[in-house]
Amino acid sequence: MSRTRKERRRGGRLWVTAASGALCVLGLVLVLIALQAQQPAPPQAPAAASATSSSPSPGSDASSTAPSRSTSPSADAPDRSTRDRSTPPKALPASEPTRVRVDHRDIDGSVFGIDLAKDGSLPTPSGARKDDAAWFEGSPTPGEAGPAVIEGHVTYSGEPSVFFELGAVRTGDRVTVDREDGRSATFEVYDVGRSPKHSFPTWAVYENTPGPELRMITCGGAVDASGRHSDNVIVFARMVDGR
Repeated sequence: MSRTRKERRRGGRLWVTAASGALCVLGLVLVLIALQAQQPAPPQAPAAASATSSSPSPGSDASSTAPSRSTSPSADAPDRSTRDRSTPPKALPASEPTRVRVDHRDIDGSVFGIDLAKDGSLPTPSGARKDDAAWFEGSPTPGEAGPAVIEGHVTYSGEPSVFFELGAVRTGDRVTVDREDGRSATFEVYDVGRSPKHSFPTWAVYENTPGPELRMITCGGAVDASGRHSDNVIVFARMVDGR
């Protein structure tokens, strides 16, 4: 009888040891899974040297007030339309964009048109197209004279989205926009900046330009408790080829 009790105690200790070992292994597996599930922070663009404020930005976490083309520039607004006096390539006829990609950056996504909401705000991509880029239909089509505006999320519900890498874009990078007519417009980046959402540089983004240009917009900067970003990342590019 005594021997049986000893065997039971020994068996119980072995079971506890085995169970503890299994729990340790399970805990390690869960930690590894959690580490793999964590998403890295998006690259951050440099802070803009100057910006003018006239309206909230498109591409923010919530719908925003649409930009006004009648806004006049302030004294410190960067004169982006005259930074390069070289003759721009001939503008292309109107044709809506279908795809945008950036050489040497992990940016490649479908593009669809997005218009103002009934309240005059410019919505951001959502639903089935949440991870696509959106061309603002109130701007020229990419390749036409003037600044075409394409927005996209940096993240959506905590997951990387189409413009997650936009903050890593630098001057000299090439952006290609495919169009419905089968042609592609290639742009060269000449400025990248990060501006607070409360002082979005509306004039610099939407002012008329002598040739075809492109603006790409997403969120950036610090993230508050509600998951909203404090800034906008804005890429300015000028068309160098259209074929």
